[in-house]
Amino acid sequence: MTRRETVSRLVPAPLAGITLLLVVVILLTPVLDSNGPPIAGTLQTQAELIVDRVPGDNTTHFYVRGVGTTTRYTHMSIQVATGFNWTGSFPLGRLTWTNGTNGSDVLTIVWATTDSVVALNISALYQAYGASARYVGVIAFEFTSLSDSSGGTLNSVTATPGLAGTGQTSVSRLPLILQLVNLGGGP
Repeated sequence: MTRRETVSRLVPAPLAGITLLLVVVILLTPVLDSNGPPIAGTLQTQAELIVDRVPGDNTTHFYVRGVGTTTRYTHMSIQVATGFNWTGSFPLGRLTWTNGTNGSDVLTIVWATTDSVVALNISALYQAYGASARYVGVIAFEFTSLSDSSGGTLNSVTATPGLAGTGQTSVSRLPLILQLVNLGGGP
């Protein structure tokens, strides 16, 4: 038996060909995990709103940030509307928006209030490698206080199609995390 016959018995030709092809693909494939910023619109740039209220306290905190806490956004803003009557549906036509907080080149922004009824207009713009993604959400909240240990109820409705997670939540089950909607690129 020749050396070639011995090797071909141990390593069949199709297996050798597939192995060689995999080695070439591995060597020629660029590194996909970079230390730079993520590409705009990927899961790593998804922005979220976190709503938190400690039971027994009447201050509500709103945090806007990326899912990965080290993702820096080009611009984030929260516009605020208060002083409207809660009807259970979104009061879009009756709102006057004021600047709550905003920031440029930030990881997160925070806004707090003691109002029991508040609406937020949220925007987070992420840009990298010439691409951009804008995450938005327009949401109204009502907090009802209870004297028991549950801390009350958070009711929320949205005017943003595709924004999930709104409805009724016990304050004792907060923080509530809402994924903002990706509108794609834009200024």
